[in-house]
Amino acid sequence: MTERSCGPCTACCEGWLMSRHIEMSPGQPCQHCTRQGCAIYDERPEDPCRTFVCGWLQADSPLPEQLRPDLSGVVVMLDRKWRGRRIIKATPAGWTIPPDTLEKLMALARERSLPLTYLENLQKDGRYIGYRQMGYGPPEFVQAVQRSIGPSDIRVI
Repeated sequence: MTERSCGPCTACCEGWLMSRHIEMSPGQPCQHCTRQGCAIYDERPEDPCRTFVCGWLQADSPLPEQLRPDLSGVVVMLDRKWRGRRIIKATPAGWTIPPDTLEKLMALARERSLPLTYLENLQKDGRYIGYRQMGYGPPEFVQAVQRSIGPSDIRVI
C-alpha cells in the first residue's frame, strides 16, 4: 500500500478531538490551524501533534480513500482499546458523523468483528455542551457496555 499523507486534511486540528495539551474544543480549532495546515508545523508540540496518527493515515489501514477525515466527516482511530479489547473509535469532524459514513464504519466493524464506539457532539445555540457516546458491536460488547454508556445507545451487530 502507498504511504498516505494528510494532504489538505486538518480534521484532527479543528477542535473535534480532545486534547489535554492544546486549547481547542468542538467548533473551536487549534489557534495554529490555518486553511493551509499548521502554522507552526516545524515547531508543533510532540503531544498530540507529532504523535497522533488517525486510522486513515496508519500503515496498512483498512480505511478506503473516501474515509479520509476531511472527506468523510469522521476521524477514525484503529489503535484504541476498551477494557483491553481492540475497538474502532470514531469521532465526528463536525457535530455528528454523516449517516452514510456511519454505515461504512458499521460495515467495517461487522467485517472485522470489532466493536465500534462513536461520539455525537451536543450543542445548544451553536455552542458545544458535551457529547453522547454510542456503541455498536457483537452481543458480548453490547452487554458489557450497556451500563456504562446507556442501553438505548448500543446496537447489536
